[in-house]
Amino acid sequence: MSRLIILLCASAVHGLALNGLLARRSVVKYDASKEVAPDTVDRALGAAIMAPNHFLSEPWRFYTCGSETKAKLCGLNEDKRAAAEAVPEWLVVTLKSEHEPNSKLFYEDHAAVSCATQNFMLSLANEGVGSKWMTGALGAPPEDVLAAVGAGDGETLVGAIWYGYPAKELDEAGKAPPRKLGLDGTLTKLP
Repeated sequence: MSRLIILLCASAVHGLALNGLLARRSVVKYDASKEVAPDTVDRALGAAIMAPNHFLSEPWRFYTCGSETKAKLCGLNEDKRAAAEAVPEWLVVTLKSEHEPNSKLFYEDHAAVSCATQNFMLSLANEGVGSKWMTGALGAPPEDVLAAVGAGDGETLVGAIWYGYPAKELDEAGKAPPRKLGLDGTLTKLP
């Protein structure tokens, strides 16, 4: 009996993870009338720090942005101000690595922070919250974004994550865009 319960729980957990993975899309239009609950964000951040990272280096740094910081971020590019101001919540993610840039361990730290960012977004999607990972499209120099959040010395911008409840529910947002190469164009089966 207990084995059956464990299998059912494992299946449910797998289903939840798969739901978030399949539902996650880049969202640019949000429902400003719905606030994301702090415990939803806390769960997403908890999922983020479960990302794999060598020697448990924990190279990620997260900055949740209140109204004053969001105003600073929105003011970094006047051409994109209206779009940025329509975003309910911002999380700025940085990399704090003790390793030389362009070294093997630096790239491992960068990969870990990218995994953490994806975990954050998947957790949000699992709860119906949309997100978008912004980098160059912010139209602001990374050092300006880092200054706006008061990032520490030696931190590297990985991205600004926009999030909130989407104007259209995630499952209504449409299917994933087709991949140009698909699995066949990216997989090599070795003997």
